[in-house]
Amino acid sequence: MKINESYTKHELNSQGLVEYPAKDIKAKVYLNGTKVYFFELDNNHQSYRLYSIVNKRSFFL
Repeated sequence: MKINESYTKHELNSQGLVEYPAKDIKAKVYLNGTKVYFFELDNNHQSYRLYSIVNKRSFFL
């Protein structure tokens, strides 16, 4: 997956990403292994733009 690329919900699920219910964050947060992916909805709410990937350990600190 590449930063600033757009993905559909189906593409995220096919990549094995699992949505994480995060509060106080406007982003959609997805987990996969040791990585945490942050997405924002595009204007038409049809796809998600990936804007950050961090290590799972960093996210849960």
